[in-house]
Amino acid sequence: MLRTTRILKLPNQIALVALALCSTAALGKSQDAYQGTFTLPFEAHWAGATLPAGEYTILMAQDITPYQLFVRGQGTRAIIMATAHDTEAVSGQSHLTVVSSGGREVITSLEAGQIGMSFDYAISKAKSAGESDESKTEIGLKSTARVNVPVREVADPVAGR
Repeated sequence: MLRTTRILKLPNQIALVALALCSTAALGKSQDAYQGTFTLPFEAHWAGATLPAGEYTILMAQDITPYQLFVRGQGTRAIIMATAHDTEAVSGQSHLTVVSSGGREVITSLEAGQIGMSFDYAISKAKSAGESDESKTEIGLKSTARVNVPVREVADPVAGR
């Protein structure tokens, strides 16, 4: 009888461990640092990714370096890496800053009001014929015509999925 009791305990212990692992995974998903949506009225370039006009969802899974932003929409998926971040003088509103650079619209920053941080992104210039990949990123390009694109925050990132 003692042996039967030990055998029945093993499946219960395995079930308990499995339940604990599933609970931990679910908690991890609910702790996304930032999520929002935005509408681009025009094609824009963001740290090497080309985003056609349309609706997009952005997600930052963790608010620790390196700051990775996952962008999804219009058949496009991209992982965007911030080149710099700041927590000073951030408003409660979220928006993308878009500038006209080299004849194209380029996203240069995200102000994430929900988490009180702003992020800067590299400006990639258009690649001409014969130009190498090493020379295509140039942060100091002359930029004009600044536009802010509002980002609608998702209050509960899990509910927004």
